[in-house]
Amino acid sequence: MDPRLKLQYYIDNQWEEPFIQDARSLVTNLWETTYKVNNTEVEESSADDSDDIFGRIFKKQKIDDRDELKLYLNEKIASGKTDVLLWWKVY
Repeated sequence: MDPRLKLQYYIDNQWEEPFIQDARSLVTNLWETTYKVNNTEVEESSADDSDDIFGRIFKKQKIDDRDELKLYLNEKIASGKTDVLLWWKVY
């Protein structure tokens, strides 16, 4: 799937290519600097703490290293008839 499809608004409104690329760069930069979770630490588990309930509760969670913006840009464009609230519940 072409990530440019999510930029269809700009194409439809006849934006020049450099402006479309600037818009994409601005969104990507904002995502990278403000919203993206960059912490991928994972606590190593040992046999000694496997039975410790507090060790299980408070251990660091593995953070998914997939880039949500790239996933979004690669998703197909939803139909105009799509129930937005239902879509958000599913995805």
